[in-house]
Amino acid sequence: MSFNQRVKAQNSYTYYGPLSIGNYSGDASYGFTVISGDTLLNGPFQIKKANLDDLLQKQDYSFDFSGNFKNNYPNGDWKFKFGTFQSNNQSQVVDYQYRVAISGVQEEAFGEMVDGKPNGPWVFSVNKIKDSEISERLFKSNIIFDNGIPKQNFRIENDSLILAGRFLRNGLAHDEWSLYDSFGFGAAENWIFSNGVLKQIVLSIDGTNTKTSIYGNYSGNTTIINLDSQFIDAIALFQFAKSNSDDVVGGKMQGLLKQNGAYYQKIDNILSELGKSSFLPEFKVKVPYYEFSNEERELLNSISSNYTNAATISTNFLEDTRLNILKLSNEDAAFQYEVINQITKNFLKPIKRLLDYKNREILEFAPRKELIDNLWPQGEPITVIDVVFEIDEKEIIKTYEFPTTDKFNFSEHSLKSVESISTYALKSLSSIKVQLEQTLLKEQREQELVTIEEQLIFQRNSLQNQIDSALNISPNNIKSVLNTFKEHSDTALSDYSSLKDLETKLNAGKVLLDCYLQLHMLTNQITLLPEQEEAIQLKYQDRIWNPFMATLMDEEVKKRITTAYKKTVVPYFLRQAKSEFKCNQAKELNVLMKATYQRMLELRDENTSKLERKLRKENDPNTVLELFELEPLTIE
Repeated sequence: MSFNQRVKAQNSYTYYGPLSIGNYSGDASYGFTVISGDTLLNGPFQIKKANLDDLLQKQDYSFDFSGNFKNNYPNGDWKFKFGTFQSNNQSQVVDYQYRVAISGVQEEAFGEMVDGKPNGPWVFSVNKIKDSEISERLFKSNIIFDNGIPKQNFRIENDSLILAGRFLRNGLAHDEWSLYDSFGFGAAENWIFSNGVLKQIVLSIDGTNTKTSIYGNYSGNTTIINLDSQFIDAIALFQFAKSNSDDVVGGKMQGLLKQNGAYYQKIDNILSELGKSSFLPEFKVKVPYYEFSNEERELLNSISSNYTNAATISTNFLEDTRLNILKLSNEDAAFQYEVINQITKNFLKPIKRLLDYKNREILEFAPRKELIDNLWPQGEPITVIDVVFEIDEKEIIKTYEFPTTDKFNFSEHSLKSVESISTYALKSLSSIKVQLEQTLLKEQREQELVTIEEQLIFQRNSLQNQIDSALNISPNNIKSVLNTFKEHSDTALSDYSSLKDLETKLNAGKVLLDCYLQLHMLTNQITLLPEQEEAIQLKYQDRIWNPFMATLMDEEVKKRITTAYKKTVVPYFLRQAKSEFKCNQAKELNVLMKATYQRMLELRDENTSKLERKLRKENDPNTVLELFELEPLTIE
């Protein structure tokens, strides 16, 4: 490759103008180079923001970040300032300038960066400002880095605590880390490290020292992790596995370290968005390491899947409102509910805790056998589950065992035994789910039936009252039909009540309810027939001059149409409604009667000569209806 081929085009520029970095927007100036289309930060960098109007009116959020970049990596001296200030609305003139006193909180960090990593001493400070003077130190951190790795002595303090300790050259915690109460004497908390391993914690309470061994006697495999919340969780898990103790350790010290980490994270977010940076201080420690085998990883996946499915079944039923009500009176429901409750408590809750350790990535930091023993301190669960529950204040004792020929081994005190426990729980809950769904469905159907039967009684009584009212004003031919409706409603209800099967009765109840609704409408339509006949008779009359009487007289016109309606169609309707009545025909008959009446009103104004000739000798009601251009009944 020739020299000219290896040389990349490079141009350097300087930018002045607005810039946003995450939540920070201000005025910036920085240098950058463009190499083969890639933009790299190079040279001095600064972004700042301060607003006098905001300060005077309410509150100003100011910041000022300055430093240098080299090939997109922060390098050299850097300084960060964050301020939240208010003015006291008092000002003075000094050397021809107005000066305003401010109060608030000032955060400041400074130190050196090498290739995007902190190097040498870094100082963080947070101070409370009153009238432009520091009134109180809220936080301060002094840490020495070597290419991003903390080393030597460090000191972190806030308004109530001071933490002092040291690191080895490789960044591992070492010797005593002492936490002092700002208002007390001597160390309130001492963590004793040896080459990154936390041997013991000494707490001083009211002048009395309490020593807690952490990893003091451990001599097995270790792995290196950060001293953060994961480490605190790992200590707690190890203590639980070894002694079944849930005592919380490192609360105050962890809180101070977390506070320090948050300030470093703030800077890292800014630098990472600008270029390439790894600014977070990684305080390193060693923890016992019980590495998973491939088989254990597969078992954990199976446990997790079983638990997720089993917990879904459990939660759905334990929180089911219908089941919680039904179990008060139904023995099967109460028994199954309590079995689910026992499986949840004795099988699923310990598994949930185990999976929580896995999800927090600390399960490999505790001995598996001892941990599993302490997850079930009363011994492993058994497949025969005795439950006690009450129905109507009577205590009932029953036993559940999943009907299977499978062999479940819960006694290995290993992930394999936990997998067996999770499998048994899932299979049991799945079996109970099928039974409970049938129980709840039956209960739901029974409740649905109760509702339908209440509606049936209401509709039947309403129909009877409607018919009784119509009988008083109807002619005999109408009364005969209405009495048939009345008898049919009673007979249908009696036939329905003789049914025994729930599903059959539920379906029949829905059909009968619809039948009652159709009978209501048909009763109303039948009752209207005399009134409609009068309206038709009036519609089909003309005023004609009678020369013999020398007067105008009413004369019926289109007699063949009206006669076909009165003598053929109406009797057909009444016959269909009475002697040949069928519920599934009621709706169609009701629609046809309405349509026929409307058609009769229309025919009065139409040319019906041809129709009248066809009606001369026609007595078949279906043919008459077809001639009226209506659809006859399809169900006979």
